[in-house]
Amino acid sequence: MVLTIMAATVLSAGVCGYHLIYGKRVLLAPLLKANVSQQSKQMLLCLFHCQSVFFVVSTVALLACALKVIPGMYAFSLLLFLGMNYGIFAIWQFYIATLSPPNSGQMIIVQALIFLLIGILAMLGPLLSAA
Repeated sequence: MVLTIMAATVLSAGVCGYHLIYGKRVLLAPLLKANVSQQSKQMLLCLFHCQSVFFVVSTVALLACALKVIPGMYAFSLLLFLGMNYGIFAIWQFYIATLSPPNSGQMIIVQALIFLLIGILAMLGPLLSAA
Protein backbone atom coordinates (compact mmCIF):
# COMPACT_ATOMS: atom_id res chain seq x y z
CA MET A 1 0.00 0.00 0.00
CA VAL A 2 2.72 2.46 0.97
CA LEU A 3 4.67 2.11 -2.29
CA THR A 4 1.67 2.86 -4.50
CA ILE A 5 0.73 5.88 -2.41
CA MET A 6 4.33 7.10 -2.34
CA ALA A 7 4.49 6.79 -6.14
CA ALA A 8 1.24 8.78 -6.39
CA THR A 9 2.76 11.37 -4.03
CA VAL A 10 5.87 11.78 -6.18
CA LEU A 11 3.79 12.14 -9.36
CA SER A 12 1.45 14.57 -7.61
CA ALA A 13 4.39 16.67 -6.43
CA GLY A 14 5.65 16.74 -10.02
CA VAL A 15 2.25 17.85 -11.28
CA CYS A 16 2.13 20.49 -8.55
CA GLY A 17 5.53 21.87 -9.51
CA TYR A 18 4.70 21.77 -13.21
CA HIS A 19 1.44 23.60 -12.60
CA LEU A 20 3.01 26.30 -10.44
CA ILE A 21 6.07 26.93 -12.62
CA TYR A 22 5.10 26.13 -16.19
CA GLY A 23 1.37 26.77 -15.89
CA LYS A 24 1.80 30.22 -14.42
CA ARG A 25 4.25 31.29 -17.11
CA VAL A 26 2.79 29.60 -20.20
CA LEU A 27 -0.94 29.28 -19.49
CA LEU A 28 -1.90 31.98 -17.03
CA ALA A 29 0.18 34.90 -18.35
CA PRO A 30 -1.32 34.87 -21.88
CA LEU A 31 -4.83 34.49 -20.49
CA LEU A 32 -4.38 37.53 -18.29
CA LYS A 33 -3.08 39.56 -21.26
CA ALA A 34 -6.04 38.55 -23.44
CA ASN A 35 -8.63 41.06 -24.55
CA VAL A 36 -11.40 40.01 -22.15
CA SER A 37 -13.14 41.74 -19.28
CA GLN A 38 -11.39 42.26 -15.97
CA GLN A 39 -14.01 40.10 -14.28
CA SER A 40 -13.16 37.18 -16.58
CA LYS A 41 -9.46 37.63 -15.87
CA GLN A 42 -10.10 37.59 -12.12
CA MET A 43 -12.22 34.45 -12.50
CA LEU A 44 -9.41 32.69 -14.43
CA LEU A 45 -6.87 33.79 -11.82
CA CYS A 46 -9.10 32.51 -9.02
CA LEU A 47 -9.57 29.18 -10.81
CA PHE A 48 -5.83 28.83 -11.33
CA HIS A 49 -5.12 29.46 -7.65
CA CYS A 50 -7.89 27.09 -6.52
CA GLN A 51 -6.34 24.38 -8.69
CA SER A 52 -2.91 25.19 -7.25
CA VAL A 53 -4.23 24.85 -3.70
CA PHE A 54 -5.85 21.52 -4.57
CA PHE A 55 -2.60 20.16 -6.01
CA VAL A 56 -0.58 21.25 -2.96
CA VAL A 57 -3.12 19.96 -0.43
CA SER A 58 -3.60 16.65 -2.25
CA THR A 59 0.17 16.14 -2.42
CA VAL A 60 0.47 16.76 1.32
CA ALA A 61 -2.49 14.44 2.00
CA LEU A 62 -0.98 11.69 -0.16
CA LEU A 63 2.34 12.06 1.67
CA ALA A 64 0.60 11.93 5.06
CA CYS A 65 -1.22 8.75 4.02
CA ALA A 66 1.99 7.19 2.68
CA LEU A 67 3.81 7.92 5.93
CA LYS A 68 0.79 6.58 7.87
CA VAL A 69 0.29 9.86 9.73
CA ILE A 70 -3.43 9.59 9.02
CA PRO A 71 -5.15 6.53 10.55
CA GLY A 72 -6.06 3.80 8.05
CA MET A 73 -9.82 4.24 8.42
CA TYR A 74 -9.61 7.90 7.38
CA ALA A 75 -6.86 7.35 4.83
CA PHE A 76 -9.01 4.78 3.02
CA SER A 77 -11.76 7.24 2.11
CA LEU A 78 -9.36 10.15 1.59
CA LEU A 79 -7.27 8.16 -0.90
CA LEU A 80 -10.36 7.00 -2.79
CA PHE A 81 -11.59 10.60 -2.95
CA LEU A 82 -8.25 11.92 -4.22
CA GLY A 83 -7.94 9.06 -6.69
CA MET A 84 -11.38 9.77 -8.12
CA ASN A 85 -10.58 13.50 -8.39
CA TYR A 86 -7.42 12.79 -10.36
CA GLY A 87 -9.37 10.30 -12.47
CA ILE A 88 -11.91 12.99 -13.30
CA PHE A 89 -9.06 15.35 -14.20
CA ALA A 90 -7.75 12.67 -16.56
CA ILE A 91 -11.15 12.26 -18.22
CA TRP A 92 -11.40 16.02 -18.77
CA GLN A 93 -7.87 16.19 -20.16
CA PHE A 94 -8.61 13.34 -22.60
CA TYR A 95 -11.78 15.16 -23.66
CA ILE A 96 -9.89 18.43 -24.18
CA ALA A 97 -7.24 16.55 -26.18
CA THR A 98 -9.90 15.19 -28.53
CA LEU A 99 -11.16 18.74 -29.14
CA SER A 100 -7.67 20.17 -29.70
CA PRO A 101 -6.06 20.62 -33.12
CA PRO A 102 -4.22 17.47 -34.30
CA ASN A 103 -0.67 18.52 -33.38
CA SER A 104 -1.39 20.28 -30.09
CA GLY A 105 -3.01 17.45 -28.14
CA GLN A 106 0.10 15.40 -27.33
CA MET A 107 1.05 17.33 -24.18
CA ILE A 108 -2.54 17.25 -22.99
CA ILE A 109 -2.61 13.47 -23.45
CA VAL A 110 0.61 13.14 -21.43
CA GLN A 111 -0.95 15.22 -18.65
CA ALA A 112 -4.08 13.08 -18.78
CA LEU A 113 -2.02 9.89 -18.50
CA ILE A 114 -0.17 11.29 -15.48
CA PHE A 115 -3.46 12.26 -13.83
CA LEU A 116 -4.82 8.79 -14.58
CA LEU A 117 -1.72 7.15 -13.13
CA ILE A 118 -1.96 9.24 -9.95
CA GLY A 119 -5.63 8.35 -9.63
CA ILE A 120 -5.03 4.64 -10.11
CA LEU A 121 -2.07 4.54 -7.73
CA ALA A 122 -3.94 6.51 -5.07
CA MET A 123 -6.94 4.18 -5.27
CA LEU A 124 -4.86 1.01 -5.46
CA GLY A 125 -3.38 1.63 -2.01
CA PRO A 126 -6.59 1.30 -0.02
CA LEU A 127 -8.17 -1.22 -2.39
CA LEU A 128 -5.21 -3.59 -2.15
CA SER A 129 -5.06 -3.28 1.63
CA ALA A 130 -8.78 -4.07 1.95
CA ALA A 131 -8.45 -7.30 -0.04
